[in-house]
Amino acid sequence: MKFKLMSIITLLIFSFGMISSVMAIEFESSIIHKDEFDILEIMANDLDGDGNYEILAYTAGKKFLCLDDKGNSKWTLESNNSFSMIKVMDIYGSAENEIILGTENRVISKNEIFNALIYILDNNGKEIAIIPILGSVLDIDIGDVDSNGTFETLVGADDGNVYLFDDKLNLLWNYKTKGYNFRTLIVDLNDDGINEVMVVSWDNTYILDGAGKLTKSYETNHILRDLYLDKYNNMIHVSRWFREDTQTWKGTVVYSLNRNLGQMWEFRTEAESSASTFFDINNDGKEELILAGTKGEIIVLDSKGIYLKRFDLPDRIFKIEAMKEEDKNYLIAGCKDNTLYIIDYNTGDIKYSFQTHGWIETFFIKDINKDGKLDILIGSNDNNIYRLLQKKEAIILPENNTTTVDKPEAEQLNNGNKNVPFEEVGILGGTLLGSVYLLMRKRK
Repeated sequence: MKFKLMSIITLLIFSFGMISSVMAIEFESSIIHKDEFDILEIMANDLDGDGNYEILAYTAGKKFLCLDDKGNSKWTLESNNSFSMIKVMDIYGSAENEIILGTENRVISKNEIFNALIYILDNNGKEIAIIPILGSVLDIDIGDVDSNGTFETLVGADDGNVYLFDDKLNLLWNYKTKGYNFRTLIVDLNDDGINEVMVVSWDNTYILDGAGKLTKSYETNHILRDLYLDKYNNMIHVSRWFREDTQTWKGTVVYSLNRNLGQMWEFRTEAESSASTFFDINNDGKEELILAGTKGEIIVLDSKGIYLKRFDLPDRIFKIEAMKEEDKNYLIAGCKDNTLYIIDYNTGDIKYSFQTHGWIETFFIKDINKDGKLDILIGSNDNNIYRLLQKKEAIILPENNTTTVDKPEAEQLNNGNKNVPFEEVGILGGTLLGSVYLLMRKRK
């Protein structure tokens, strides 16, 4: 019986505080690639369907990199123009994915301007097609616009045009807007089986039919930064706020439109947006908008535009994302102070930070080694690509508290040495262990 009681005591001590096992988020970091130029964008994708991820990145040196998951080079593409965007998708319905790259146009002089280019590549880097565009490429989408069973390519550019190409990359039509075409989407907004073309241009939102004819529009005085669609195809716009009284850009306006471009809600803040993401961060089944600012602000809005929380980091945030690990949600931010921060959403505590020798403008979250834990790829303007592999488990044992705190004399008398055998295990643990202790004394 005494043996059983001692086993129970040991178990309770472990459970209630004398020994504790706490999950912590920790990573093993390594530099897997060193380049000559800044890393501007990074992502990972299993291009050929072999079960291993390829790491894709482009640099300020007009070079696109395809690396294996260890950072070894598989192939590269060099361009005369700077890259502006990347998408990976299965265009042809095969087991392999294609890579779509957009570039900026190249201005040598007023009379000498080189077109921007769209590269469509297979998983080995072979060029399937190249499309020249007058203006810099800002966004691309591929889908069946005219419901004929083939995919069209939609391109938004900064020359004020939206272009649609057929499956053989012949130009079908172009639509002239008022400015930069930040977002171009092929989407069935009304769930009627027919895709529409949605364009957000400078400060206007347009809905076009498959023939390029305008069907609806919404105009504001706000320049778009980001656009998200919720599961009901309501649109959430993150824009800069034009303050007419001072004729300067100050702050951010976030507004939501329904599928018919009717305004639903609006939120304004003095924080100037530099990044955002859309994620169900509080597990309510609806995505929240997470807005990051130029001074390190992080503001969280619910699906109706109501303010929920704010966090603050030391410097400008270039990119903000969120991830769920076990039963916890985290915010991940890449900052101008050369640091990647991981914040516990519930407590606001910084649970992990990683410092490079340059601004962290891009990162990508993926289970790179497929061990069931999310990992992080970081591209920095110190020219390095970092790989952070999450450790399986971190055991944290409580530290011995040797710090001496000066107390008032009366308090020291009231808290003199006491014979409390269960003090260190906490109230609940002490209560239970106390019961066992009394039971043992009665049995003696």
